[in-house]
Amino acid sequence: MYEILPYSPELDQRFDHFVKHESVNGTFLQSRRFLNYHPAGRFNDASFALQKSGIIAVYFPGVKTAQNEFISHQGSTFGGPIISKAFYNGSKLRELLEEADQYLSQFSKTVLKLTPAIFSKENPDLLEYTLEHLGYSRHTELSNYTPLNNGTDPLALCDAKHRKQFLESEKFKCTYRELETEKDFETFYHFLEISKAKHNTKPVHTLEDLYDLRRRLKKNLRFKSLWLGERYVCGMMQFLFPETKTIHDQYISPDETFTEFHPTTAMHVYVLREAAQEGFDKFSWGISTEDHGNFLNENLYRFKEAFGAQPSVNVCYEK
Repeated sequence: MYEILPYSPELDQRFDHFVKHESVNGTFLQSRRFLNYHPAGRFNDASFALQKSGIIAVYFPGVKTAQNEFISHQGSTFGGPIISKAFYNGSKLRELLEEADQYLSQFSKTVLKLTPAIFSKENPDLLEYTLEHLGYSRHTELSNYTPLNNGTDPLALCDAKHRKQFLESEKFKCTYRELETEKDFETFYHFLEISKAKHNTKPVHTLEDLYDLRRRLKKNLRFKSLWLGERYVCGMMQFLFPETKTIHDQYISPDETFTEFHPTTAMHVYVLREAAQEGFDKFSWGISTEDHGNFLNENLYRFKEAFGAQPSVNVCYEK
């Protein structure tokens, strides 16, 4: 009943149109416009779609690993499956995913990183239920988001400590603006590397990747920063999801030698205020867990809660 449609570059525009306009849970993170920033050879692309009567019903962006695993998608925070609006109902979804599951049985393991609820146009409960009853096991990582309202100052959502820290920062009359010059970006990336090194990690993206993503994702990516005169204080790389009115903090890059006030507190309040004024209703902080969700960084989680953040989960299904 369904036809398998393996990925090829000729399908880029068709798949991207499906993700953006025809799906219930597609975001730019599953688009070829985003995924193709990865250089050729970094992944063994195994993406595919199922179509019926020439209409795409589901799209699985994914890669095949050396261990013959299918991961949807190793090069993106969220993978798939990405479901058509027309097939996201109780009578069609199970049939559709059973067909996809049969195709995926050629792999030694399947890992599906679902679009979380706060980024989905439709509630993912039906998708999760169906995957569970097809024999997939569920794993979660704990994330947060702060609910926003244009009529409420996000500072009011913060605890007393962070309100005080922000009010102290306001005395310095800092400039909040976008990163503009190459030097701005180099400074941002320099402090990002220092911040990541403290936790024995590196940024997922190179500086050249950030330039490429900025070119590809003009409406979904921006870089904001805080300056005291000519001195860089802090910066943030943001992913924008206008369809679900959500902004995501991808990277924050403070100059931790700056001691006049608390740079990350000030940066977050400026960002939250701007997002609320622009009509976004959620600010996503990202996960606070490590080791695939097995360890919760409680200090990091409490820091986010202090800005009015509420819990949410990133869900992964494996078989």
